[in-house]
Amino acid sequence: MKLPGISVNKIGLIFLSCLLIFVFSASGQTNISTLKKRKQQNEKEIAYTNKLLKNTVRNKKSSLGQLNLLNQRIKSREALIQSIENEIGFIESQIKDVDNEVKNAKKELGKLKEHYAKMIVYAYKQRNSYEKLMFLLSSKDFNQAYKRFKYLQQFSEYSRKQGKVIVKKQEELTTKLAILNKSKKEKQLLLVSKTQEKNTLSREKDQQSNLVSELKKKERQLRNDLKKQKRYAQKLNKEIQKIIQRQAKLASKKKSGGKFALTPEEKVLSQSFGKNKGKLPWPTKTGFISEKFGEHPHPVLKHVTVRNDGVNITTDSNSVCRSIFKGEVTHILSMPGLNNVVIIRHGEFFSVYSNLASVNVKKGDLISAKEKIGIVFTDSTENQTVLKFQLWKGSTKLNPASWLYRN
Repeated sequence: MKLPGISVNKIGLIFLSCLLIFVFSASGQTNISTLKKRKQQNEKEIAYTNKLLKNTVRNKKSSLGQLNLLNQRIKSREALIQSIENEIGFIESQIKDVDNEVKNAKKELGKLKEHYAKMIVYAYKQRNSYEKLMFLLSSKDFNQAYKRFKYLQQFSEYSRKQGKVIVKKQEELTTKLAILNKSKKEKQLLLVSKTQEKNTLSREKDQQSNLVSELKKKERQLRNDLKKQKRYAQKLNKEIQKIIQRQAKLASKKKSGGKFALTPEEKVLSQSFGKNKGKLPWPTKTGFISEKFGEHPHPVLKHVTVRNDGVNITTDSNSVCRSIFKGEVTHILSMPGLNNVVIIRHGEFFSVYSNLASVNVKKGDLISAKEKIGIVFTDSTENQTVLKFQLWKGSTKLNPASWLYRN
């Protein structure tokens, strides 16, 4: 027996295709979640920079600190716009995929309804019990009669299941359409947000340009300040080198290749420190790197290079400075332009915390990670709180940004 316009194989294929359920891939969910978290982080950074900027504009004086904050806000704003664009791109891809699935689902549903209608018509024609009986009695033998009997049973059961499959498929189609409409609304909101952020960015860049122009009028003062900073940095650098040499002599009574002869405990500490590259806690709970490690162009003065043996971290006023790892306080210094300086040894590694208003530890103290060292100094003339932080391995300067945990 054959259904009108439908082979048994085709019925099987249609039945299997109806069991496919639409779901988002796990990777897709992870991507959109990551993009949203990144956007939220960018928004937090902008809010934090705005908070610090409010303090600097109170004195109504143009300063490099104010420019650093403004540059950071622009950087965060650009990152936010990029995050929004990435999210828009992801949603556009999602809309395209769901749209294709909606079209396929509609097409498939149409075919299912068409074939189901044919089955209903056929079932209606075969509704007479006498015709079913004759269909069974016309069998050549008992085996064929049994197969026909089972087929009639299966056809009845399949017809019932097909009705349920169509209902389920219709529900899935409705769900997909709802997801599609939601994604389109999200995209529209993101496009509006992107436009607003771009307009804000444009105003901030104008503000940045105006501030640079104001600072250029103070070129002589900026050059004098830069010379002072270089002297302070050189003095600290020489002092650190002396301290490292003395520490090496105390540790081993001899020096080989610029490396320490470490005790077994110190070796374990050094190895532990080294394994935590990129995972070390920040020396302040809040803040951002306002001046990076190494040589880089001066933000205002043309053809002038600035060198930093560590990083500058701009943070909140009265911010607590803390140790990035367990170790021993080897020295506490008081230096012009850098206020109080604390040096902590972690095996062959040294962490240096400069520009502290007060110190809460003393030489020889054994301290743990995140333990309070002191309070970061706040420049009252500029309302700026900046920690100068360095990291050394023996006599080699390291880039702290590579060692601290990245959000």
